[in-house]
Amino acid sequence: MRPVMRTLAISLPVAIAIISIYALKSEVQATEPEEAEAFPREQHYLLPPPVPLLSDPERDFENEHVAYGTVDQDELLEQPIAYSHMLHAGEMQINCEYCHSGARRSIHAGVPSSSVCMNCHGEGGVKAEGRPELEKLVGYHERGEVIPWVKVHDLPDFVYFSHKGHVRGGVVCQECHGEIQDDMTVAQRVGELTMGWCLNCHENHPSIDENYGAEAELRRAEIKDCWNCHK
Repeated sequence: MRPVMRTLAISLPVAIAIISIYALKSEVQATEPEEAEAFPREQHYLLPPPVPLLSDPERDFENEHVAYGTVDQDELLEQPIAYSHMLHAGEMQINCEYCHSGARRSIHAGVPSSSVCMNCHGEGGVKAEGRPELEKLVGYHERGEVIPWVKVHDLPDFVYFSHKGHVRGGVVCQECHGEIQDDMTVAQRVGELTMGWCLNCHENHPSIDENYGAEAELRRAEIKDCWNCHK
């Protein structure tokens, strides 16, 4: 009798969880919008709420969900300083990696600290007087405050992306971030950031042939493996 009770004690919570997930899945499918929603930029969770035994029952399904869908390419994010990529990357032709120095050697490209900006806007550089946006920059720097830039690209926590691997592999910044040197004064999302969009690139990007030659097809298979992006 004891083995039976032990089996029931283990299997009953699992059965309840499975039934709850199935019921929630049916509800989501019934209310799924016809068009993909904009990619949410805030905190993401692996499991949708609320799933008994697997997530916090206080979470609200109406206001949060697993990150999915396309980006809102028309959305302009208001930043604390109206930085111009057109001026810096376009007119002045400053290399992207001067400011985003981690792109070639780290998972994250990085956002420059105010001290990097002051290399050009400090003593002997472009003066801030009479330039409201530069005055904001100098203010943050003198107060020792981090500039509160609003994050533009926000992948869910279950997606792994490395700038280093892509930049060293031959992917140009503009392929994901758009022609920032020509038409972006405020950073905005251009790439879809969807799984299919990434897989299409992993299948067709010319750098694969250039880098791997006769082993290009093998490399294509490797970078389409689930483990590459979902570690």
